[in-house]
Amino acid sequence: MSEEYPSGSGEFAMGSQIAGYRLEEQIGRGGMAVVYRALDIRLDRHVALKILAPGLALDDAFRQRFIRESRAAAAVDHPHIIPVFEAGEANDVLFIAMRYVNGGDVRTLLDADGPLPAVRAADIITQVASALDAAHSHGLVHRDVKPGNMLLDSTSGSGRQDHVYLSDFGLSKQSLSVTGLTSTGQFLGTLDYVAPEQIEGRPVDGRTDLYALACASFEMLCGAPPFRRDQGLAVVWAQLSEAPPSLCARRADLPAAVDTVLAKAMAKAPADRYPACLAFAAALREALGLLVPGSAGPGSPETGWPAGGPPAAGAPGSSPEPRAHPLTEISTPGRAAGAGAGDMAAAAGAAAEPPAGPPTEAIRISRPTRPGQGERTSYPPSGPASYPPSGQAGYPQSAGYGGYPPSGQAGYPQRRRPWWRSPAAVIIACVVVLGAAGGAFAALHGGGGGGGGGGGDSTTTAAVLPGCGTAVASAPALPKVRTAKVSVGGNPFTVQAAPDGNYSFVTLGNSIAVLKTGASLAPTVFSTFSAPGAKRGEAISPNGKYLLAAAGSGAIVINVAVAEQGSSSPITGTLTSPYGKGAVEVAISPNDKFAFVTLQDSADMVVFNLSSALTNGFGPSDVVGRIKLGQQPVGMAISPDGNWLYVTSMARIKTPHPSEGTITVIDLHRAEAKPSSAVTSVATAGCSPVRVLASGNDVWVTSRESDTLLCFSATSLRTSPAHSLIARVNVGAAPLGAVMVRNGSRILVANSDLHNQPGATSSIAVISTSAALAGGHALLGLIATGLVPREFTLDPGGKTVLVTNSNSGSVQAIHVGSLP
Repeated sequence: MSEEYPSGSGEFAMGSQIAGYRLEEQIGRGGMAVVYRALDIRLDRHVALKILAPGLALDDAFRQRFIRESRAAAAVDHPHIIPVFEAGEANDVLFIAMRYVNGGDVRTLLDADGPLPAVRAADIITQVASALDAAHSHGLVHRDVKPGNMLLDSTSGSGRQDHVYLSDFGLSKQSLSVTGLTSTGQFLGTLDYVAPEQIEGRPVDGRTDLYALACASFEMLCGAPPFRRDQGLAVVWAQLSEAPPSLCARRADLPAAVDTVLAKAMAKAPADRYPACLAFAAALREALGLLVPGSAGPGSPETGWPAGGPPAAGAPGSSPEPRAHPLTEISTPGRAAGAGAGDMAAAAGAAAEPPAGPPTEAIRISRPTRPGQGERTSYPPSGPASYPPSGQAGYPQSAGYGGYPPSGQAGYPQRRRPWWRSPAAVIIACVVVLGAAGGAFAALHGGGGGGGGGGGDSTTTAAVLPGCGTAVASAPALPKVRTAKVSVGGNPFTVQAAPDGNYSFVTLGNSIAVLKTGASLAPTVFSTFSAPGAKRGEAISPNGKYLLAAAGSGAIVINVAVAEQGSSSPITGTLTSPYGKGAVEVAISPNDKFAFVTLQDSADMVVFNLSSALTNGFGPSDVVGRIKLGQQPVGMAISPDGNWLYVTSMARIKTPHPSEGTITVIDLHRAEAKPSSAVTSVATAGCSPVRVLASGNDVWVTSRESDTLLCFSATSLRTSPAHSLIARVNVGAAPLGAVMVRNGSRILVANSDLHNQPGATSSIAVISTSAALAGGHALLGLIATGLVPREFTLDPGGKTVLVTNSNSGSVQAIHVGSLP
């Protein structure tokens, strides 16, 4: 595989290089950008590398403005703004390299813990406010302030609970409108936090970000944004015309003064809001009964600072350089930040330029917060690195903020509502604004393409488990998709591509076929070797050295290099356990040391020490233990961060009618050490859930007897499993395997039609992930296939998918580039 990424292909292979950065893992994505954890080869450090969609670089005006605005964002040096290391163009794509942050984000925190304690929320809000004021002083407007863009570095060493970074600065949302590159159905901003002037397409400035920060503050304190509605248009209406609701009515332990502060910060007219974000933060702290930083005495428990105030940046006790971790400029847990993956703040002077018209974002099913979550009472002292002096009634006027009322007043009277904000005018405005986006009205109702892979901060109704029964969806055929077949004989079940991209392996029952990639779309049969019992799943170790094929009570271990040489006996050994039989799927730990096998017949998952078996010889000591799952476990997937293992299980009791199955979350590291205590949570997953995909904070499951593809929030699966379902798509008859392609923007599902349902056929369903998460029409079409398609593999280059056809004795190749 080439070290360099092929320009313009739209696919980014792991291990390839962009401008001196080697891609290691995709950690976030949005409608117009993908973020990778990458290694800066020159400085030997990890960075978050955001790569924009290749087509954006083709527009000269956009490219020039992108470089200019990225430099402007990089010039803002502030302890609570993600540092931008480099921005430029390479291999016909635009990129930004940023700090790789060690921590989660506020979106994930809220999903896991619900409303935050007042002290912790105020600390986060004040740090974000200081970052926004710094950006505004440089002429930058963020335009998409939300919990998912507030990253938490819990290893700052400063003694506070959180060190907060505000992300998503750099690429101007304004430039997309100016250059006419805004996509239909894409909203630059998030409806739950968007200010009225941004909806209406009027000029925006720092007060727009202040409004969004106030909405996010409301959610931090009570667990839901102020204007949560079932439909996007209802949110738009509320943002334009309704007064903010009472926070204290939702959370009785807070002082009534909090409502006054939030009402002013969320005033419909920008001039009626606070003059700066820190002025709002200070007023909120005061209303909460928390001392404004700097006003407390030495060693005050409210600030946790010694005499003399907070430590200066770089001084002892201030935040050190954070260490690398899997969450970065776009946070993958909670899927919130992905919606803004390609959006950054406008550059200097952008506040004076009204957008050409607000585009729209598809509305995503919200992740519910945990019900009944009470306030925690014990947190370490907090306080950001710098704040304005305390005791001031108002803050100095900032550039471009002319016409504000004086700050420090308990409440400010609302201005007379202008004619254009009357109820009738609001309806007209919504229709005009949404219509100007070209299809945005449909997007607001879940019919448009969203920001892809993310969102999480917008609102629709919650998804409901499908139950058992037939729900086959109709969809157009996709005859233009390029396909080809190769006959392999036997009863092909699983196909697995080798990391080198040159070979693939197909389990046939008692043998394994080795396929060789050639010049044509379909591979050719290179060789076949005996592998008794290899009739189900298989997996290749992350280092690419071994292929494990499920068999009996464990797995057959095959030397990949020897098999690729055409050897008739490439088997190294066999992992066996005393726990029964019916091995279905295999998973291998990211460090290549452990193997996990689901045993359908005995309702167990067995854990093997693969490294020990390869080193010391195969035997009973290879078995680490088993995890009892209660039902019939079948499918498995390891989370991208390597911390969790997801297992799907079908109901054990055989009755005339199918029953609900489950998805179990297993702590992977605990499973390696003490399997019996590794189960973290269990959630219902439709009828006969069979296969699972893990991508970012989304976990996708095919539910065979429900004819659906389900999507769960990974965070909620662990913390609130009963409320973890976030999307469902009717896909076809008896879906089995699934695979993600195009950096996660599409999912292919194998509709097996095992039960020969009337009017149904075997097919491959093509799903739009962004539309699925938005609750829109996600089934793009069906690809004709052989009888009973089962399992997929994607070649390392991301260009070809192979799928087994069990009853046809063949493997079908699908050209990814020809998919809709």
